[in-house]
Amino acid sequence: MPVHRVRRGLRLPITGAPSDRIDDGPAPRRVALVAADYMGLRPTMHVAAGDNVARGQLCFEDKTMPGVRYTAPAAGTVVAVNRGDRRALQSVVIDVSRAEREGRAPETASFSAFSGRHPSGMTDDEVRSLLVESGQWTALRARPFGRVADPAPRPHSIFVTAMDTNPLGP
Repeated sequence: MPVHRVRRGLRLPITGAPSDRIDDGPAPRRVALVAADYMGLRPTMHVAAGDNVARGQLCFEDKTMPGVRYTAPAAGTVVAVNRGDRRALQSVVIDVSRAEREGRAPETASFSAFSGRHPSGMTDDEVRSLLVESGQWTALRARPFGRVADPAPRPHSIFVTAMDTNPLGP
């Protein structure tokens, strides 16, 4: 099989410049918390189908890591709690409220750990408790298996990546 080498590259005669405008996409009608995104999750449910939820309201907690909260990403009504084999959670689907879709102030949950202070003026325990209570802690991953980080121990290192580092990831 012959080997082809590109020596000087390829110049495409494209005229003009790209637009600097970013369009807002359509507001989603439904959002979901997908259990496959959280490896090893064993949930304790706090909502059921038909419940109204506010943005940031507790949907479920992890039995294996008590205190780690998974909160609603949008205000609306829980349409379905989908379960798979052996009643394993697959997803919690929320039908987004009209106020949320139209950009009006939706219902939001209040957090007792939120004091209104800037994070630089808070202790590490206060920041940690605010992240856990608001459900933002679930965005932090512990390596090497990519599970949700345990909030109890102090991390040795924090790495911030701007791209997917999984093998064969996009």
